[in-house]
Amino acid sequence: MHASFLRKAFAPFLFSAVFSVQAATSEDEATVVVTASRFSAPALEQPIAIQVITAEQIRESTAVNVSEVLSKLGGVHARINFLGIPDSPIDLRGFGMSGDQNTLLLVNGQRYSENELISARISAIPLDSIERIEILRGAGAVLYGGGATGGTINIITRSPLSVPSGGNVSLALGSHEMRDARGSFSAGSGPWGLSLHAQSQQSDNYRQNNHSSQDAVSGEWRYVGDEGALSLRFGADDQRARLPGPRTELQLKTDPRGTSTPNDYANSRSEQAGLHGEQRFGDVTVAADAGQRRKTSRYFFDFGFGFSSRQDTEVTVNSVSPRLHWNTTLAGMANRLTAGVDWSEWSYGNDTLSGFGNRDESGRQHNRAVYVRDELGLTATTRLTAGLRRERVEQEQRERLTPLPKADSSRNLTASELALQQQFGGGWSAYGRLGRSFRVANIDENRCFFPPCAPLLKPQTSQDREIGLQWRAGKAAFRASLFDIDLKNELHYNAITFTNMNLQPTRRRGLELEGKAPLGADLELGARYAYTDARFRDGSYGGFDVGGNQVPLVPRQRAGLSLGWKVAVPTRLTFSLSHIGEQRYDNDQRNLFRRMPSYTVADIKLSHQAGSWRLAAGVNNLFDKAYYSYAIVNGAFTTFNAYPEDRRNAYVSAELKF
Repeated sequence: MHASFLRKAFAPFLFSAVFSVQAATSEDEATVVVTASRFSAPALEQPIAIQVITAEQIRESTAVNVSEVLSKLGGVHARINFLGIPDSPIDLRGFGMSGDQNTLLLVNGQRYSENELISARISAIPLDSIERIEILRGAGAVLYGGGATGGTINIITRSPLSVPSGGNVSLALGSHEMRDARGSFSAGSGPWGLSLHAQSQQSDNYRQNNHSSQDAVSGEWRYVGDEGALSLRFGADDQRARLPGPRTELQLKTDPRGTSTPNDYANSRSEQAGLHGEQRFGDVTVAADAGQRRKTSRYFFDFGFGFSSRQDTEVTVNSVSPRLHWNTTLAGMANRLTAGVDWSEWSYGNDTLSGFGNRDESGRQHNRAVYVRDELGLTATTRLTAGLRRERVEQEQRERLTPLPKADSSRNLTASELALQQQFGGGWSAYGRLGRSFRVANIDENRCFFPPCAPLLKPQTSQDREIGLQWRAGKAAFRASLFDIDLKNELHYNAITFTNMNLQPTRRRGLELEGKAPLGADLELGARYAYTDARFRDGSYGGFDVGGNQVPLVPRQRAGLSLGWKVAVPTRLTFSLSHIGEQRYDNDQRNLFRRMPSYTVADIKLSHQAGSWRLAAGVNNLFDKAYYSYAIVNGAFTTFNAYPEDRRNAYVSAELKF
């Protein structure tokens, strides 16, 4: 790494000193159970540098949806969703506009990320149904496959057997006519349990023509025996959103709440069901998941002058993933082996009526993979992890109304991981990790509108390196890591040609710092900092040399601070602060335009427990900051369009447990 990078990266390292004071004694951190190995195990035996966000942390935070939990508690970079819904595009380790496609989202270990250029529907997951969220940066490709170059985020829902029978109902009211009604119910007897969740939410949002609504239901039935378990999970949601469109640079100043697309909208519905089974045979545990997810969507865009487009899409995903875990001792060394097979089939249909030409498009993708991952305790304080995945991906894409050539590909891809962790005592440990990951282009990236059509894009591959230092003592913890990702054939949108392309070599380098500590009996402090340098290593873009240039939409510096104060036994005040540094505008691969301005946003929440009631009030964007998290520069590099974020807004909520 360059010396200048190291100097800038380690400048904020001094802030870590705050986390070495007043470390409380607690067993909580050691007993949290995580599943990043695709099997439950104590947290201290899990993959290196994993971050776990617990249900209690979520409840006490200022976050009101899963996207905000990931951003405020997990330090995950998020941008505005153009639909005005809380499914924010997320980005681990600086991939900009393609962050969603390089960060793999899982729910209970099953792939939830889409095979399109849209964000995963995590807003349909009720916050009170979440047991924990596991964030594993820069790893996960061996166990879960493509799209995990930046890392994996696994959302684990609460077992109906882990809570007593009963339920809760809540209502939140807020700015912009926001109304959010939720209800949950759990029941069980002996070895079986059932949980149900429902939510109905709507808001006019900050912009004109940006009303959104969502209704969602989900649930789980679970049976647990002496040596095994069986569960059925199910869910459905209906989401509707009006689309306000972007604002010009002038409109941001004169009319930021206006709309340029008063007739545009996006509606979608989805259903999913999954079956999980697990059985233990001595030292070997065998498990399997089978699931199906279906989604239908309609998008309408009015371009004016009599031109419009209406798109109807339908997606079906089927998956099966049997696996086994062997926990044993080899030559006196503790050993944990995980091996499995993943099979999935994704199908897509797109029926478009447009003033620019109709389309009848279909696509399929078949994934078949085998993987193995082993953790070996070389000594009581030294752990070696090695893993390998081999995956075959078959893609096909058709367009029936336009005489476009068939598009097919079949590729064999490899992911690998090698990691070493050394404990030093006193809660300190260090680790190093090498990895290889991949990503294949999705159907939107491979789309062709006019002949001649190029072959399907090449898979993106990466070589990943990371070193880190960790410390844990009771409720206090600290982690520092340096990472370096070299990519080949990175998948990227070319705004000059209106097509997607494989870039010439690119690189991501960065520093991550995060920590938390109790400051006395009633105060808790959490802080995080990330420095990310995303660059084109070599090559051209649109015929212009971009070697050494910064990749757009990647803030070089991000920081966050959270403070929790127990005002009294039943009353808590939570304050969070997020800072996003300057970044290049979208479409500015040549780095000719000025940078997007930085912004800092503060949120505050007061909650009070009164018997079975929990009351809360909060203010987001406390200091009424005017800012935007996404903007694109025009082709002449003279001005830009942006999507303004919400200004100061407030809410109150009441929840009753029974």
